[in-house]
Amino acid sequence: MKSLPLTRLVVACAMILAPTARLAAQDLPPPQNTDALLKELEQISSGSQSLSQRRRAEAISRIQSASASGATSVELYVTALDSTKYRENHLAFIEWRQKNQESQRHPSFQNAAQLQLRYLLLGLQRSDQKTALAQVPETLAYLNSLASLHFLEGTYTPPPPPKGTQVPPIPSDKVTSDAAAMIKQPLTSLAIVDWLQIEDLLPAGKDFETSAGNYVGILEKNVKTPLRGTNDPRLPSVWDLQINTESAVTSTANSKQKEEVFRNERLPELVFGKLKDTAAIGQPNRAATDMMKLIRGYPLNPSVKDWVDYARGLLINQPSAPTNTPTAAPTTNAVTPQRPSATGS
Repeated sequence: MKSLPLTRLVVACAMILAPTARLAAQDLPPPQNTDALLKELEQISSGSQSLSQRRRAEAISRIQSASASGATSVELYVTALDSTKYRENHLAFIEWRQKNQESQRHPSFQNAAQLQLRYLLLGLQRSDQKTALAQVPETLAYLNSLASLHFLEGTYTPPPPPKGTQVPPIPSDKVTSDAAAMIKQPLTSLAIVDWLQIEDLLPAGKDFETSAGNYVGILEKNVKTPLRGTNDPRLPSVWDLQINTESAVTSTANSKQKEEVFRNERLPELVFGKLKDTAAIGQPNRAATDMMKLIRGYPLNPSVKDWVDYARGLLINQPSAPTNTPTAAPTTNAVTPQRPSATGS
């Protein structure tokens, strides 16, 4: 077919667009059945919410059941992989499972699978009623498990065995590389999330860390952020918990170099963070007093200028008495550090 001359093509396009232009310039009359349409929209919205609630409840039930033990957690992890990544190649799945059976039996891998499901449940249970603030005690309990099961200590590297001997098995209280890799994954990349189609049910915001293995991130987003939003007096004790936990992990490493780095670099950084939050919740005088201790204790620290500027601001602008000191937190939600605070305050 020969192409149209340019002029004929322009005329044809104009004829096609002319009715469209007229339609764009005119609107339809208002719907006569507005009430019925609004009712239909409400029904659709309610149906969608009911479906989401049902999907959420089913996912929570299934994951809670599987998270009862490390072995059942691993079994759900394996089943989800078979149903997603290996869905089109079951033979490859069988080979993969046989190859990884030994590593999946290790306590740290089973702990990682179980902890990951526990954290996934925290995300699925988040709601308008069960906010990040309401979940603080559960989140702190989860973080305590993460620390006590050695996931803050890094992966275990076995020493080279003597010639002619086999590599000894990894001790049960150490974390394998497979376990560390598993728990560091974002929840949205998990096979179980893909399999159950629940990514849209997980929190998306500044108050939920995506990785079940990110201790500092979870403490910052899931705990400190909601506590700051209400000037909660538990904030300083959360910092004490972090200080004591990181100090204990450093001591476990039996490395003088790591202990020195923690004492001279990381510890002052954590203390400064604690004192800023202490001032923010309505205790600027206490913060100013402890800021002076920090500055006197680390006069050569690279951040000392920032500390001095902050302390000067507290001293110049301090009120005669705290005007917005929050009431004491309920004892059931209190954060009790396992060791004395390393701040000396």
